[in-house]
Amino acid sequence: MSRFFPQAPLGPAVPLSDLVQTMHAHAARLRALYACIDETYSHRSASSAAHKQWQDACTDFHDACGDLFFPGGELAWEQFTDGSSPDVKCALAFLQADPWYHRSGYHKQVVWHRFKRIVLTREELQLLEGVALDYLGRRVHREFWYMARFVRLRGSTEFWQRVEQMASDPVRSAQAIKATWLVLARQNKPVCRAIAGEVRRASYQPGYQAVLDLRSLAVP
Repeated sequence: MSRFFPQAPLGPAVPLSDLVQTMHAHAARLRALYACIDETYSHRSASSAAHKQWQDACTDFHDACGDLFFPGGELAWEQFTDGSSPDVKCALAFLQADPWYHRSGYHKQVVWHRFKRIVLTREELQLLEGVALDYLGRRVHREFWYMARFVRLRGSTEFWQRVEQMASDPVRSAQAIKATWLVLARQNKPVCRAIAGEVRRASYQPGYQAVLDLRSLAVP
């Protein structure tokens, strides 16, 4: 049996761009609801009314989360993660939107991990590669490394040519440094461990500047 779950091309019913915009709006709503929890938390012991206000804020967030955390809600999430859905458009829109809300990083990790086992059309792979390149211009979170594992297995020749070009830029921008991390990950180098070690050293050694441009680990 194939290690991939077969799936059909993107359906025409709902444009991908519409799902992306919807996910942006949903993420904004979840951030606002979670902010209400933070705002009421510190005053929850002041009175019974304040405690109820905090409880209501928690309830509002958790009630909304099931419908808003992923395009299509919990049903679409379950169908994608258990492999029962032939349409991965919701997951593609989710990564393209790159939403930010409580636990969104965990959900992105799951989506990247799941995509490793799904047969993709050329169009879908190109979209995911575009998202991966966008990650190089953003602050790194844990899902970055799940993205790296995906492109290590599934990235096209054209994608890696682009990454290597960025990594070889003599102007060592943050984007060039993160592109180097991807190249190292492709070479099966312990790049994540090396970065963590540098960050730890900087945290306990006064005056030490973490070295995050790890070109020395690259194969010549």
